[in-house]
Formats: sequence, structure tokens, C-alpha cells
Amino acid sequence: MERISEQTLVPADADSTWRLITDPQYFQQWYAFGGAEIELVAGGAMVLRWDEHGSFRATVVAVEPGRRFAFRWLPEPGDLVEITFSPEGTGTLVRISESGALEDAATSAMAWRNSLSLLAKLAQA
Repeated sequence: MERISEQTLVPADADSTWRLITDPQYFQQWYAFGGAEIELVAGGAMVLRWDEHGSFRATVVAVEPGRRFAFRWLPEPGDLVEITFSPEGTGTLVRISESGALEDAATSAMAWRNSLSLLAKLAQA
């Protein structure tokens, strides 16, 4: 099993950061650029889209407002993505970890790094 982890300091409080990460209208601005559907309950369905890659399904695993959001790519047992939040001064430290049988860990890590950069910029807008 492989595991990657990336983090960034988002210049917003945990509640605002939570909204940016779990509300589909914001989620598509920093990660799933072709659109996102998120049923924000444990066991809920997710569909994430990219124009160049297509649609991907996932299942929500954990919903802990302001602390942790996790989902698992389908089909089972897909990779697990965990997003955790920690207050840090006036901002929020966001850590994204993905674990499982990663096809290309380096590419996944780069994609999460880029997405976290976009998330931090979105928080400033």
C-alpha cells in the first residue's frame, strides 16, 4: 500500500475552509474542474468530473465538519482520500493524504499539490 500526503496553509478559518472543500460549487474550482456532486453524509455518493479525464465515482467515508472529510474512489476497494483541517493562527492547515494501490504516486502528489495551491488562492478571493 502506498501513501502520499500534501499540505498547505489556507488563509481562512476552519468553517470557511470546510465549505470550500465540501461544497460542490467550490470543489470544482480547486479540484474537479468539470463539476462535482457530493452527497455530504457518510456513505454518500460523489461524482467528480474533468473535461480531459471524464467522470469518476467515489463514496463519502467521513464527514466531521471543520475537522475531516474523506472519500474512497470506486470501484471498491479504491484509494482512500482523507482531508484534515487544523487551526493555525488565523488560517487552517489542510492536509490531503491518499492511500491505496496508487497507479502513479508522483503524479497524484503533484495533482494534490496543485489543487491545494488553487484552494489557498480561492480562500483569498
